[in-house]
Amino acid sequence: MSNSTKKNDCFPVSGVNHATCCSETKYRNRDDLLLFVIDPGSYIFGCFTASTMPSAPVIWSKKNIKKNQKITQSIVLLINAGNANAFTGDQGLEACEKKALALSKLYKCDRKNVFFASTGVIGEQLPYDQIIKQFGHLNQKLSHSDFIAPSNAILTTDLKPKTYTSKFKINNEVSTISAIAKGSGMIFPNMGTMLAFIFTDFSIDKKSLSTLTKKAVAKSFNRISVDGDTSTSDTVFVITTNKKNLDLKPGKRIEALNGFYKELRKAMVNLAHQIVMDGEGARKFIEITVKNAKSFKRARKICFSIANSILVKTAIAGEDANWGRLIMAIGKTEIKLEIKKIKIYMQNFLLCANGKGVEIVDESGLARSLKNRNINIMVDLGEGDKEFTGWTSDLTEDYIKINADYRS
Repeated sequence: MSNSTKKNDCFPVSGVNHATCCSETKYRNRDDLLLFVIDPGSYIFGCFTASTMPSAPVIWSKKNIKKNQKITQSIVLLINAGNANAFTGDQGLEACEKKALALSKLYKCDRKNVFFASTGVIGEQLPYDQIIKQFGHLNQKLSHSDFIAPSNAILTTDLKPKTYTSKFKINNEVSTISAIAKGSGMIFPNMGTMLAFIFTDFSIDKKSLSTLTKKAVAKSFNRISVDGDTSTSDTVFVITTNKKNLDLKPGKRIEALNGFYKELRKAMVNLAHQIVMDGEGARKFIEITVKNAKSFKRARKICFSIANSILVKTAIAGEDANWGRLIMAIGKTEIKLEIKKIKIYMQNFLLCANGKGVEIVDESGLARSLKNRNINIMVDLGEGDKEFTGWTSDLTEDYIKINADYRS
């Protein structure tokens, strides 16, 4: 059983407390600092950007994830919006060190139990003293409530907060997943492509949590693109408070873990779709499927060549079924294909086959379908049985307006 909730609901999760405030490090009239304090007995696992220019919070948190957290102590997670603390040299890591020291003292936990995520402008020093001054205020505000305020505190160029919540039953025990994410631009997978924080009270061991998180990320966040740019700060954290003590017989454990994985993947896919739909300046949500490929790798490469093509994205923005641009995007991968076996569909209309375009019987029907918010593109390579699906958005003049003046 699984029940997703209304869009504006986001159930609290047992063992998770949070608070937000305005640090005035970037914004003056909104909360931009988010603190989570998670009960002892919890596990955390994270996936991070593959960028070779990672932010200081990514370096810090990635290092701590590899260590054994003190299971008998709280886990502390601090997120700030407006400043990425990326490419800030030794001072950036010093900012993490100073904040971790203050938080570990406040919550009587080891510094390896303290994690960070930041989003915003790259290359500007983070005024960590200003942030540390807010810790007492945040501590007083800590509450066990829904995640609406947290989802708003992490936004930058996003037009809307991104939340997901669900209650699911495994072995007659009802557990909760609630999650928030942010991301609108600088979105291309190679882990993460944004920030996402997923909380559950489902009981799971740390090794299984690690395995299932990586598997779910590969099926969700690592399949989206808005502009083809991989951020320095991409982070996904999954945290379980282990409050639901499942008394499972040995034969039931795998079944329970499979059930949890389906719920975790569902949450991540939902958030990934929300990020694409809120892409900077985006008006269209585009699903691209490459099927009947010789290998998963070939299908993926072709899918993202299409997804990241400016010419394809602008054609979709203009509601133009310009399949020649799809051919271009496929060809530039330099993957050798049997051209006459390729079939290309858009909105379920066959556009080309046998190495050439085909006559479209219902041109007006195709034109009408391209006015829809959701667009689907399917490429049949006719060479094997492997398939890959990815998601992207169109590219409009609003993307330029947003990014031409990002720092001000």
